[in-house]
Amino acid sequence: MKKWLLGAAALVTIGVIGAAIYLRTPSAPHYDNDLARQAAQAYDARIIRDAYGVPHIFGKRDADVSFGFGYAHAEDDWATIQDTLIAARGRSTEYKGKAVAPQDYLYDLFKVEQSVMENYDTQVSSDAKAIARAYAAALNLYAVNNPDDVLPNILPVTEQDILAGFAWATPFFYRLDGYLEELFTAEDRPNVSPWGQTSALDIPDAVRGSNAFAVAPSRSSDGHTRLIANAHQPMTGPYAWYEAHLVSDEGMNTLGGTFPGVPIMAQGVTPNLGWTHTVNRPDLIDIYALEVDDIDDPQSYKLDGEWVDFERSKAKFRVKLWGPFSLPITRDMLWSEHGPVLSTPTGHYAIRFAGLGTLQSGGLGALDQWLAMNKATTMDEWRAALESQGVLSFNIVYGDKDGNIGAVYNARMPRRIEGPKWQEILPGDRSDLIWQDFRPLSDLPQIWNPPCGWVFSANATPFNITDAACNNKRADFSETFGLEDRITNRSRRALALLSPDEAISRDELLRYRADTKYAPESDLMGLVVELVTTPSEDETVQAAQEILRNWDGDTKRDSRGAALAVITGTRVLGYEYMERERDDAMAALAETAAELRAEFGRMDPEWGQVNRLIRGDVSVPLDGAPDVLRAIYADRDGVGKEGVLNAFAGDTHIIVADWAEDGSGIVDSIHNYGSATLDETSPHYSDQVELFSNGGYKRVAMTLDAVLAGEVTADYAPGER
Repeated sequence: MKKWLLGAAALVTIGVIGAAIYLRTPSAPHYDNDLARQAAQAYDARIIRDAYGVPHIFGKRDADVSFGFGYAHAEDDWATIQDTLIAARGRSTEYKGKAVAPQDYLYDLFKVEQSVMENYDTQVSSDAKAIARAYAAALNLYAVNNPDDVLPNILPVTEQDILAGFAWATPFFYRLDGYLEELFTAEDRPNVSPWGQTSALDIPDAVRGSNAFAVAPSRSSDGHTRLIANAHQPMTGPYAWYEAHLVSDEGMNTLGGTFPGVPIMAQGVTPNLGWTHTVNRPDLIDIYALEVDDIDDPQSYKLDGEWVDFERSKAKFRVKLWGPFSLPITRDMLWSEHGPVLSTPTGHYAIRFAGLGTLQSGGLGALDQWLAMNKATTMDEWRAALESQGVLSFNIVYGDKDGNIGAVYNARMPRRIEGPKWQEILPGDRSDLIWQDFRPLSDLPQIWNPPCGWVFSANATPFNITDAACNNKRADFSETFGLEDRITNRSRRALALLSPDEAISRDELLRYRADTKYAPESDLMGLVVELVTTPSEDETVQAAQEILRNWDGDTKRDSRGAALAVITGTRVLGYEYMERERDDAMAALAETAAELRAEFGRMDPEWGQVNRLIRGDVSVPLDGAPDVLRAIYADRDGVGKEGVLNAFAGDTHIIVADWAEDGSGIVDSIHNYGSATLDETSPHYSDQVELFSNGGYKRVAMTLDAVLAGEVTADYAPGER
């Protein structure tokens, strides 16, 4: 008996040891810290931080500047950059657990890593490679200098990691995730997008907005050209704007904003010109319903009357358990002639989209395009940079010192045949529906130097972005583009403010940019009319109706009706006020009224008491609300959780470029928090909050002499502090 027990114990011990070996997350090969420091010696960059801690990076080569930028960005936001690297390798589940497993599966299904490795040499220029390599070298240097900040198996960072980040993330800007999730039922809908990690509030659509304004000399009161970049993003996380100024002797001089892991300014202003992006929704995705031989275990699908075998492979990733242990997972993957295949409870669907790794640039061209845009000195050079279509989507609004302005509905648009309903799920058995290439940029809506003298973009239809006489006509563009019809409140208000103004001054433009009103025709004001005209016997509801009846649609901080209207509106219509999400609008009004009375002692507190920006120990009131030009997004569940609405998205990094008639220019900007994204001990963690709250801006120096003439809070080479 004793021998049996000893034998059993030995077997158990062997099993435990075997399980530990099987489940232990493999360690990456040892990375020699000296290699990082040796690689860093190839670069020479100077980081100067101004009064607000904004890094101004100077170097002889573009690569030197990218190296300095990478190090400064890592100092301010290493944890977020590290998170983007994990996602760019398809390893989120290994670090975060099974909740994000669908993302790693899609990463493998879309062949992101494979396409980067196969196409890096041929699809990325030597200049862009040098930028990515320098940025990666800076991240490695920061990591070896700050080992306590670094998760296991992160080093070394490579330039391929940087490019994979582009290839993986950019299709989700045009809402690939929404199309994929619609294939699943509500009960089994997975979190398939990196956007799902931006906020525990699960509102990816709300932060994919933006405003942009450009006014030509012919429409300004003083002959100036002005451009306002006002992109809406989360205030923290992997899609939050980071501000920097990059200057090289090779022709780069850009003050702008970009995202963690991106080694160049995605939007910005140079002494000569500027541009900004707003999110658009072109139809860059097609979904095909496949007829398969076996619904439960498909081996082939029908195409042009023939059965064709699927291309089969395996997705392999690890799911975090605890400590150093993770569970290896293997899942089948299918590809058809169309592209990757998703097997869902509602059927088997093939997907084809701009940015798919097997289709031309596969998303690797964005860095080359943004680099060329950063270094352009004239409108012709800048427009030539757009022709590559490396940036897959986004509206782009432009202005320059010579008085040129323009707006482009940018999209890597598939070349489809006319006739089919491309916005619907397509039959998968027709090869003529499998498009092979893309339309040139010249085929897409754009306006250059319109006689009306101004353009704007607010995520609405591209056929309503200036005075009516200067707009493009929908009939001139193919129905296969799927161009959106939507009209946002922001677009309505911009048209109402700018169209009647024949001589727009700087002060007026800044006031228009920060407008806080809902248009009478907006969906929210339509809901308010419904709420006040619906009979009710409830005294609380009647009192709430009277407040709304007297509300003028404004969301300035002193408004007494905004809290009741906005919170009820987001509950009923969602963040974008585009689709009704609740049928019981009167119940939502009663719910909101009761919450406000419980928290503030009245149903009509001042909006600034409710609408707040909280950063550490700082808490300030805010003007603005969802889908007004002063866009502010907060918890859609009202004040029940925190007692206030704490803003987390909307207006964030704003740039105002202003060129006089002689071509000289000034640049102002503001950030919602400050340059120190994560360091609560830094004076720059919240030093722009008050200015942001009050609608102010800071002047930004654009030359070395001007930077040094101002207040300098740090001046160092990467790794020296």
